[in-house]
Amino acid sequence: MHIVIFTGGTVPPPERTEQFFSCAPAADYVIAADSGLDSLEQFRAYFGSRFRFSPDLILGDMDSLKDTSLLEKYSSVPSEQFSCDKDFTDTELALMKAHSLAAGTQAQITLAGGSGGCTDHFIAVYDSFSSKFHANVWLCEQQIAFFLGEGMTAGIFQLRPEDRVSAARLTREFSGSRMESCGLEWGSFRPEGMASISNRISGRCFEQGLPVSLRSVKGSFLVFMPYTARFQIPFETMETVRTNRKTTAETDPSRT
Repeated sequence: MHIVIFTGGTVPPPERTEQFFSCAPAADYVIAADSGLDSLEQFRAYFGSRFRFSPDLILGDMDSLKDTSLLEKYSSVPSEQFSCDKDFTDTELALMKAHSLAAGTQAQITLAGGSGGCTDHFIAVYDSFSSKFHANVWLCEQQIAFFLGEGMTAGIFQLRPEDRVSAARLTREFSGSRMESCGLEWGSFRPEGMASISNRISGRCFEQGLPVSLRSVKGSFLVFMPYTARFQIPFETMETVRTNRKTTAETDPSRT
């Protein structure tokens, strides 16, 4: 099951997300949270019938919705109206709803938006990855981020030398969590805070066309990468990357 949530704040241009949605499972359920309805309409206008972005649920206090005529356009769509005076943001309410709908299934929850605008709301979205009600993928304005849970391995493909890859610890695990990698220029990670920022694929792996692989040994992480790359979870070829690099070094003395 794939649930897509459109929320407020800054959303990526629809064309930037085309590769992601082309590779991801089709959306089974779409939630628009407050001004996420504006964003959803932009995506529908751009993609047309190529991807399913018809709202199945509209929720929030609607205090930041720009085009209020959309409420009339989608008047037949189920909605959940909330007061502006509440303890949770509309994004958090949408994430809770998505987890409720996905209970008992192997669901992917994709969150589009919330990466800009009010800084406190951006921090709240980032902090949501420390709760049990979190997305698996976060589509930010410039980058795509994915959740890497403890014990999981991810492969990142199609990285270019100029592409940046960053790994952020969650707010609940600013210290004590640990990650391993194969194929990054800087393979060691900081012991606290941001594990790695603006890292890049090693020249050796790029030349050999190998993916970068990341494994969370302890704790969970949020990994940021460009939209031009793609990721795969679970990814089980970390040893293959290591072996390939070792074999190359053994057969070519110029590579150290």
